[in-house]
Amino acid sequence: MVLRRPLSALLVWAASVGGIATAAVPARADGPDCSDNVVSVQVENDVFTPLSNTDSHYTNGLRASFVTPLADDCIGLGKRARGLAHWLAPADTIRTEERVGYSIGQSLFTPEDTDTRELVPDDRPYAAWLYLGLGYQATYERLDGSAVQDTAQLDLGVVGPAALGEEVQNTYHRLIGVDEVNGWDNQLHNEPGLNLSFERKWRSAQSQAFAGTGLYFDALPFVHGTVGNILTYAGGGATLRLGQGLGSDFGPPRIRPGLPGSEAFTPDHGFAWYVFAGAEGQLVLRNIFLDGNSFRDSHSVDREPLVADLQAGFALIYESWRVTYTHVLRSPEFDEQNELDQFGAITLSVRF
Repeated sequence: MVLRRPLSALLVWAASVGGIATAAVPARADGPDCSDNVVSVQVENDVFTPLSNTDSHYTNGLRASFVTPLADDCIGLGKRARGLAHWLAPADTIRTEERVGYSIGQSLFTPEDTDTRELVPDDRPYAAWLYLGLGYQATYERLDGSAVQDTAQLDLGVVGPAALGEEVQNTYHRLIGVDEVNGWDNQLHNEPGLNLSFERKWRSAQSQAFAGTGLYFDALPFVHGTVGNILTYAGGGATLRLGQGLGSDFGPPRIRPGLPGSEAFTPDHGFAWYVFAGAEGQLVLRNIFLDGNSFRDSHSVDREPLVADLQAGFALIYESWRVTYTHVLRSPEFDEQNELDQFGAITLSVRF
């Protein structure tokens, strides 16, 4: 896999592309709460899967985001939904939280054979995707303890040499003394990219798992879809969670395409934790990283129209900090792929 030490890799990526709080977390009050800004850094890489640690396919993903409350009065009991949220809010909503988010990310893809300089015709193309994102999120809480969350996301960026995939990958390989990847001359051509995504997640009311243990479980079914020249797909599935403080978030975030979670979190315990497992199926109509460039001839492979993800992991939340780990198994994405892909995803989030 391209990056062997994900935290130091983030520094290389940033250069290339240009005290835990001691106070107790306040309880959710009826009045406004503006301490809800969240900064997150996500790293997806198979350095976390040593049994299959190779430079191939989805080789690395990095994303940094900032999420902040939208309205001046932030969140408060009885706050009316506005704008898009006004039309989408369930009828029994008692509280609406609205946020906007800004992000920057890069994803890298390579074939299995990264030593040869020749085109590998029966494996996926070399590709890099560098993008900026603007998001809107609305969370609707219900009297019974359940909730619904809608997220709309616009990603704008570029695929091709301008996305700096070769520079990021080989600069890091040189720093850690690993052989350079030689086939980037065969990558997709430069192409501007636009993706528009929407997803809806439901969070069931918590139920006690085992009497007297303080453990609870819930379910997070979801549907989502993306339209654009980079990715066009629709998917759905569910995540199951077991732990404490499940109302703090909607599960761990993932880089698209992946099972949805939430970048924002609002702790309802000083310390919260949970384990989770989830599954998703996707109908894929467009994937530039397999189908090749939209307007020019380029390397491509025969895309599988149906793709599935399985994931499991854990989340730890302590006051204003959250760390999550997700292990992902992904079914073959093109005809010539014979094995599952797997990788790990770590997200560190800080709330202030």
